Amino acid sequence: MYGGRKLESSPSERRFGLAAILAGALLLRLVLAAFCKGHPIDIGTFGAWAGHAAEGLLSFYSPGYFADYPPGYIYVLWLIGKSRALLQMGLDTPEFRVLLKSPAIVADLVTVGVIHRMAAERNYDPAKILGLAALYAFNPAVIVDSAVWGQVDSVLTLFLLLGVLWLERRPAASGAAFAAALLVKPQALIFAPIPLLWFGDRLLRRHTAAELSLFLPAAVLVFALGVLPFAAVHGPAWVVEKYVSTLASYPYASLNAANVFALIGGNGADATQTMLFLSFKTWGTVFLFFILAWVAWRAWCGMTASEHVYLAAFLPVSVYLWSIKMHERYLFPALAMLLAYHIISRDRRALGLFLGFSATLFIIMTQVLYLSMHEIWYISRFDPILLAVSATHLLLWLLLAGIGGRRQRRLRVPDGPGREACA
Repeated sequence: MYGGRKLESSPSERRFGLAAILAGALLLRLVLAAFCKGHPIDIGTFGAWAGHAAEGLLSFYSPGYFADYPPGYIYVLWLIGKSRALLQMGLDTPEFRVLLKSPAIVADLVTVGVIHRMAAERNYDPAKILGLAALYAFNPAVIVDSAVWGQVDSVLTLFLLLGVLWLERRPAASGAAFAAALLVKPQALIFAPIPLLWFGDRLLRRHTAAELSLFLPAAVLVFALGVLPFAAVHGPAWVVEKYVSTLASYPYASLNAANVFALIGGNGADATQTMLFLSFKTWGTVFLFFILAWVAWRAWCGMTASEHVYLAAFLPVSVYLWSIKMHERYLFPALAMLLAYHIISRDRRALGLFLGFSATLFIIMTQVLYLSMHEIWYISRFDPILLAVSATHLLLWLLLAGIGGRRQRRLRVPDGPGREACA
């Protein structure tokens, strides 16, 4: 605003602004990707997997070979391995580091474009449209995860964000995006209640058949195409065994996640260890039950377009905070969801939460990355930074839950038996 009037800008000026943001974000990431070696275990693992996949894609999951990722990202690593061989890149070179980190960097930039388009479609002020895009493009936590650490949470997040945003208007594309996310990482299962509750809500209103008939076939088709080549080699049961074994790995209360279990000294502790008469594993199951029950109640009270985006932010934060086996980075997808919810709802508290979680995630990831360079893989259980970030996460989660509670009290959905009681 200037002189009481909104500043206008032409579409070409907005496109130029977005191009400048993307160019700056890309340049920054390329420099960091080249000169930062990343997390030694993850970079080493992805590099080894790329080479192994390039030697024979369908023999990638050979007996005795450690590979706890599903097939989706293995296809990407196969392309990277083939490219490295073609270009004759050394393993420990800046060029190969850039190549290895490039899928996550591209996903970052596409996500920035999605955020920009969301804000533009909702008639935000041109300056704020670019500001929101820049907030994600130059977010330190996002940059550290992809360009410095070398992880692929950005790829998972992009597919999840598209799946959530397309759920209402493009159910077939949404189903394909959710399936692609599941093919990239099993952590996509955290978001499974979103489409289930969305279609459950629509079913109660008697207009879900067409949407569901598009969502399910697309999701099944994409997932089947992703796993079929490997299932043909290892048998149909292989798919289930791969996901079950991956989800069963790392049986610890917390794996450097700044959550409730870390707050009570459970970082690196065995999940079967007892705390207040129950094991960490049992407590995690109990907490997860209450989280899902609360989310289901919210859905029963009615799911608007902004409501399911809110739940897509609430679920990963809640599971990260209250469940076992969480890594420090599992909070990452919540950042894009919180920013998307702010754009749709115009709730400034969501923007504050986005900034708050961005800061805490940056702190904890930087600490873990720094320790990894000294071959220290777990933060000390009573490390003051870990405890402070964990406590901050609990406070931010309470604010996030409070936003939903206050919003729910204002919501009335008259077309459904018993729903008036939710208002």
